[in-house]
Amino acid sequence: MVENDVADEIAALTTEVERLRTLVGPSEDDYRKLHLDVLGARDAAMVAEVAVGLERSRNQLLETELARAQRDFLWMRQQVIVRAKLLRSRITGRRERRTGR
Repeated sequence: MVENDVADEIAALTTEVERLRTLVGPSEDDYRKLHLDVLGARDAAMVAEVAVGLERSRNQLLETELARAQRDFLWMRQQVIVRAKLLRSRITGRRERRTGR
């Protein structure tokens, strides 16, 4: 009984497809154009994926350079602070020696 229902449904769908084809008519040119559109969209998606990959690599490079610059800045700041403290202690030491403290 189920096989009979499926067979009847397939027959009805086939009849409907044939009726619609007689109304519209299959156009092989339209199918070819649609296929070319699909291929063009696929190619555009592939190009976009490559562009995304390039931007990710550039972003990674910039993040690496930024981390290096921050590390160098912290090192340089620490060097300046150490030298400034050393200079300050020398200056205050000279003042103390002059004033006799």
